[in-house]
Amino acid sequence: MTQPPGHMAGLTAGQGSSPILPAATRTVVPHRDAVAAAAHVGRSTPPGVAFAFVADDGTEPKGHAGQHAGVLGGNVLREDYPLPVCVLRAAVLERNLDRFQRYCDDAGVLLCPHAKTTMSPELFGRQLAAGAWGLTFATGPQVRVAREYGVPRIFYANQLVGAADVRFVSAELRRDPGFEFYCLVDSVDGVRLLAERVAAAQPGRPLNVLVEGGLPGGRCGVRDVGTAIEVAEAVRVSGGHLVLTGVEGFEGLVASHEPSRREPDAREFLAFLAEIAETLDARGQFGDGAAANDGEVLLTAGGSAYFDLAAEELKRVQLSRPVQVVLRSGCYLAEDWGSYGDRLAEVHARTGSARPELEPAIEVWAQVLSVPEPGLVILSAGRRDFGQDAGNPVALAHVRRGEAGRRPLRDAGWRMAGVSDQHAHMAVPEGHGVAVGDLVALGPSHPCTTFDKWRVLHLVDEDYTVTGMARTYF
Repeated sequence: MTQPPGHMAGLTAGQGSSPILPAATRTVVPHRDAVAAAAHVGRSTPPGVAFAFVADDGTEPKGHAGQHAGVLGGNVLREDYPLPVCVLRAAVLERNLDRFQRYCDDAGVLLCPHAKTTMSPELFGRQLAAGAWGLTFATGPQVRVAREYGVPRIFYANQLVGAADVRFVSAELRRDPGFEFYCLVDSVDGVRLLAERVAAAQPGRPLNVLVEGGLPGGRCGVRDVGTAIEVAEAVRVSGGHLVLTGVEGFEGLVASHEPSRREPDAREFLAFLAEIAETLDARGQFGDGAAANDGEVLLTAGGSAYFDLAAEELKRVQLSRPVQVVLRSGCYLAEDWGSYGDRLAEVHARTGSARPELEPAIEVWAQVLSVPEPGLVILSAGRRDFGQDAGNPVALAHVRRGEAGRRPLRDAGWRMAGVSDQHAHMAVPEGHGVAVGDLVALGPSHPCTTFDKWRVLHLVDEDYTVTGMARTYF
């Protein structure tokens, strides 16, 4: 994983050499502790603060990333940048940010988006500025990036196990009184190990944990209420090193079920999470007066496919203390041209509403390298440039060499018939009208596995002039 500028300040490429990434690409958050404290009180980052995370001044480290990024103000369609190139349509991105945040606000739930989707501090800042309660991550290195760029509230949607990770989180909690951190537990053994390592690391305050519920045959998480009770009891007797603040689960794994079973299975799983919460509450197993969330019980689920169901089912839960529902959708920011677009249409059908009205913002632009035989066009982007785990990208638009007009391709009969590391093999109809040197836009599915192919994504206006950059740290 690429570490952020400033990570482990003494790290260099070799003895006596310069830092791997120069400090010029990083802007430290001014008054970080005060910002974090204000964010805690306001339940989101204060207005005007998020853009202090990283200066978007067009500076880039020398070498591959800098050469690829070029400078702001160039135009993708004029070939001012090396191809292939991944872009985010800035206006669409801003609309998605606003619309999904408004959706959560109107539903009475908090948004803590899974920032592993982009791993881009520039985009972290935009999400927090739009009103996100915090950001979600899933690995220790991701948490280090988040803290390097001043993210004040982190939901770690995983079990915190590794000794180095526990030491880092504990050190951050000790160093920064305004920093909030939440993680998951799903076994008595895991609770005991975590408590032991937290005790040794001495964070100076209890670590917030949530019992994780899991799907049969799925990932982590307790499979029954009885185990949840045992895990919660292990937290209670952890010597004050851990405090139980809620219940968590991820319903998105039902996407692999038969289509007719997805909604009922998601609702059944969310009801299971509710049963865990109700049982633990009745037994008095949630931590008393948990300082991190003012005694509220957090109930959190909601990926990018069934967030409407998560909000609906978890909002029904009534406990002896206040309940706060937190959604963790991440892909809403860029959306996609395949799987999540399909899932969003299902949300609209279930709710009878067009909200949230999200649009795909991510595109990969490639060049026509060859037309070696009738019906076959070879593009300059391959599996090293876009994800395929949720299907191949679709052809979006064609631009003739030296021109700016975009010809739509969605219904033109183009199909990605094969993929190599750096080539896309496009099956095209007779009379396709494409020549060597032309440009073609591709629309990927599941944005997570396209973001992680790029160190820099370009933010573009509607004419594809580059207006900003989003650097990634995977």
